Amino acid sequence: MSAEPRCVPAVRTVRLRIAPSTNPGKIAALAATTEVWARAVAFYTDIFLDHPGVFDARKLRVMQKGPDTSTTKEVAWSEKDRLTWAESVTVATPAHPDIPPERDFEATCPGCPRDLRRAAIHAASGAVQSYLSNLRRWEKASPKRRGRQPKPPRPHPHLTAYGGMAKVRLGDYRQGFVRLKVKDGARWEWANLPVQAPPYLDAMLQESDRERERISAVRAEQKRRMAAAGRKQSTDEERQALRPTPGVWVAQSPTLIHKRDGWWLHLPFEKRVPIAGKAEDRRLAEPDLKVGTIDLNADSAAAAAWEGPRCLGTRTIWHARENAKREKVLQKVARRQRRSGRPIKGERSNAGLWRYIAGLDAAVAWRVAAAIVAWAVPAGLQVLVFEHLRAYRPERGLSWSRRTNRKRAYWLRGRVLAHVKHLARCHGILVVERNSAWTSQACPHCNHLGERFSPDGRGYPSRFRCGHCGWTGDANIVAALNLKRKWDRTFRYPSAAEKQAVEARRRRKAGAAASREGSPETVGANVRSTTDAPAA
Repeated sequence: MSAEPRCVPAVRTVRLRIAPSTNPGKIAALAATTEVWARAVAFYTDIFLDHPGVFDARKLRVMQKGPDTSTTKEVAWSEKDRLTWAESVTVATPAHPDIPPERDFEATCPGCPRDLRRAAIHAASGAVQSYLSNLRRWEKASPKRRGRQPKPPRPHPHLTAYGGMAKVRLGDYRQGFVRLKVKDGARWEWANLPVQAPPYLDAMLQESDRERERISAVRAEQKRRMAAAGRKQSTDEERQALRPTPGVWVAQSPTLIHKRDGWWLHLPFEKRVPIAGKAEDRRLAEPDLKVGTIDLNADSAAAAAWEGPRCLGTRTIWHARENAKREKVLQKVARRQRRSGRPIKGERSNAGLWRYIAGLDAAVAWRVAAAIVAWAVPAGLQVLVFEHLRAYRPERGLSWSRRTNRKRAYWLRGRVLAHVKHLARCHGILVVERNSAWTSQACPHCNHLGERFSPDGRGYPSRFRCGHCGWTGDANIVAALNLKRKWDRTFRYPSAAEKQAVEARRRRKAGAAASREGSPETVGANVRSTTDAPAA
């Protein structure tokens, strides 16, 4: 079985900050432009909500198989078809001059540029389509498990500037400025906005401009050949030639965003990354495939590199210090909340501390994900295998700060996994997930169930010991080693007798610990420590 190569899109966003020293008149024009954008998106959101049938409409499409061969096929409406329909029912033209007043877009946003209107149509169409899909899924689910009903979409304030609204080319950016079309009073004019950008943006813009010029030349040549042959539909090979070259970053439409610290322009770059095929096909076709297995934990990430059945090495990426920092800040939040009393509905308490926690989590997630990918790329790994994360199950008997810290540490694993998928795709590395059952409890040497323990008998059980063969090692590395067997489909799940033996051993240990806590020596020590403690 051979894996078929394919190209997948990878996106990288460069954030350009509009200088805080920008002319106040231009800043006011940016605010007015986003206000028009919000009205346009809300207008078309209502149009699509009133006509949900456009998302199920179908049409006949002519498929050009070759210069002289064509077939017809029924396909669903594309985004372009929905755009054409939305403009036909909201914009007056000689072909359809009669537009009802409640549907007249010109009355809602007078003088709005065409590119902004079309960007708003695409944004509203995507939001309503997602809402209808979620609503349909919610209606089919069981009433006991479907949760809250999805809410209709609301206009998003982030403005997507299409080609006629923004110019972020090398010639326009060379002096540190970008050109945006903004609403200045009653007119729409081009404004030069100073931006603060990273130094590598020049090289990416040069690469993007060269690729766009190549695509424009190829498109012009194709149109000339189609006109000479009397064809209106392009072939599959011609459409493939118009796609960007694999591995080349091409600039897309920027997005204008207003944040707490000012205005930003997010400029996405997209490139097509060649991947040899699906993960399961490659596993069957390539026995010596280089694979990395990663076990994400609350304070570390344990990774192992493999080439076929041979382990190339292991690595542990720690973030326990940040985990401890988060718990200290959560303890501070709890102390302040106890002093201030019951929180007031609608008011955010300790907003600065919560911003610090959110920033800490975001920084840790990106740092750990970047470290994993930076380890995988030089090793030549082609697939990364992670544990499939299940829903968080809170523990009882913990304080609010410790329980919240563990909850956020568990959520952090999902963010790390999402960032790894994004970064690994840029390098053509596949990311897959496998069931995590028994990976940290089975011995990687003999497959029998072992036990985790702490070397000094206290704290986190970081060591693993097998009672059958005597093998011992790091408990997190054990999970990374067993994930390779999950990937190879050779992992042996424990039998019912082994599970019962493990449960009986845990019950005996729990009973022994309870008896030690109730012993006379322990009780006396507790009494002495309570007596000697200072009064609160």
